[in-house]
Amino acid sequence: MQQINKGTVQNDSEGKDYDNAYRNLLIRIPSENFDQFISSVSKGVSYFERKEISSENVTEQYIDLDSRLKTKRKLEERYLQILQKATKISEILEIEKQISTIREEIEAKEGQLKYLESCVSESTVTIEFYKTIAQKEGVKTSYGSKLWTAIESGFFSLSEFLISIISLWPFIILFCVFAYFIRKRFKRKKI
Repeated sequence: MQQINKGTVQNDSEGKDYDNAYRNLLIRIPSENFDQFISSVSKGVSYFERKEISSENVTEQYIDLDSRLKTKRKLEERYLQILQKATKISEILEIEKQISTIREEIEAKEGQLKYLESCVSESTVTIEFYKTIAQKEGVKTSYGSKLWTAIESGFFSLSEFLISIISLWPFIILFCVFAYFIRKRFKRKKI
């Protein structure tokens, strides 16, 4: 991955369509470098077709997840203490099942916390830019060139027509057989 302003390019795609050449970048920037990055990207740009900066406050989510995680860890500790005192196999199996469920919930909440921490520590920037490709205007072609293009076009059209007829051969054979039997039947009726 490429480094830009201590950020990382996560996705870089480019292409060309009918009248545009374009490039799209998805970049993760450390939050402390965000303003500097935006300034460096904006340098030399006369105008933006669209520029949008938004933020999301995840403090409440973070605090809520953190408190739930602490509660689940305390619950896990209590089950571990109960497990040490358990004597019956059925009790041990039931407690281990509960501990396993709690452990899964703890791991899921830890993953969510790590995601929120990465959202806080890094900003995601999407940059889409393009360049309009000028159409070729006023290019004059000679009469001979036009004539040769017409001959080539006619040849390709004829070959496409023949290929389409060849690809229809089963239907043509069925049509001929069907026409033969109908013609034969009409001849019998006349006699």
